[in-house]
Amino acid sequence: MILCTKMNGNGNDFLVINNMDLKYSGETLSGYTKALCRRRESLGADGILVVEPSDIYDFKMRLFNRDGTEGEMCGNGARCVARYAFIKGIVNKPEMAFETLDGRVDAGVKGTRATLRLSPVDISNLVQDVPASVEGYDFSYTFLTVGVPHAVIFEKNRLDTEDLYRKIGRAIRLRRDLFPEGANINFVSPKEAYETGLDVLTYERGVEDLTLSCGTGSIASAIAAFSAGLTGPVVDVYNPGGLNRVSLVFGPSGKLLPELEGGASYIAEIEASEEALDQYN
Repeated sequence: MILCTKMNGNGNDFLVINNMDLKYSGETLSGYTKALCRRRESLGADGILVVEPSDIYDFKMRLFNRDGTEGEMCGNGARCVARYAFIKGIVNKPEMAFETLDGRVDAGVKGTRATLRLSPVDISNLVQDVPASVEGYDFSYTFLTVGVPHAVIFEKNRLDTEDLYRKIGRAIRLRRDLFPEGANINFVSPKEAYETGLDVLTYERGVEDLTLSCGTGSIASAIAAFSAGLTGPVVDVYNPGGLNRVSLVFGPSGKLLPELEGGASYIAEIEASEEALDQYN
């Protein structure tokens, strides 16, 4: 049996596990993720978030994608972890700093929302307006890394169905000639005009499906739009699961310092049985 907490960041849902005593190895957590995150057959989630001790910050966040791979960073997940750590008393103050594979994240929790200040993004490495085609779908993309790799596609025309987005998103994500390490694929269109916000739908690497929200995808889309002169430095990003607000400021090194604000909902405490944990094997 293992105790986990169900949390939701704008439709990106997670199981959170307290591993401050380092009881569970990475291999064990990867197996638990594949067992518990399957929709319909188990608890279902986009991934598992793990809280562990850190030698330098308040704690460490680890992210295991639904397929069992370990990811570097997840914006919506980081908001959920920040609120979880505050609720559970892992930190005793609403302001905190924690460790991820992508570096330090500073977070502030207020009610059911959290704001993150993430690692600087070097936009000198931004790759813009690269033409490509898959499955008869012609597009241009902007590529950047916000903890994890992202391709941002400013849509000329919306696709007709969610299944088409799923098909095209997967086909682009698997183009190893374009993205050797894979990428999250963000389809972006203006809310009404670009100045009023972005509509973003993301096909996530590791989840291998469309998700209701992607925090780093929201940041990547906002940076791409801002760099193209389509928006200002504060961008409202509308995902199917809710609104993420992205704020961009330039640091002294010339890198962008992104902030991400959004919801972090506490849903339930769950005891997963040994049968559930063993069913993947």
